[in-house]
Amino acid sequence: MIFVLDASVAIAAARPAEVAHLRARSVVDRVLRGEDSIVVPSLFGIEVVAGLARRGHDATAAEAFVDALLSPPSEEITIGPVRAAMIRRTAAASRLRAADACYVWAAQRRGLALCTLDGEILLRSVGIRVYAP
Repeated sequence: MIFVLDASVAIAAARPAEVAHLRARSVVDRVLRGEDSIVVPSLFGIEVVAGLARRGHDATAAEAFVDALLSPPSEEITIGPVRAAMIRRTAAASRLRAADACYVWAAQRRGLALCTLDGEILLRSVGIRVYAP
């Protein structure tokens, strides 16, 4: 299966104290084993490493975790001026935060399900398929 992975799932997978840890870990483990592959916007790695480091995780381990998730066949979508304008329209239409709009836009653009734990994304995103962990 190929899907867009939101940073919320990766962060929960790396943090045993998270309520959704086991469900998130199951999703991430399938990606790490090569059973599933992910598409993510280029800010994914930044968001995951920052989210883990802010919560006291070792930065080197967080970087290694992200590198493993982004290894092929996973795909990282870069965001330049043209794509930024598209994401900006997605953010305005859905009233989502900038980072959240990136994931929704990626799912819409590729016609893929979005795997997220973010309730605001689930509430405000109309017309996207959701892959719930």
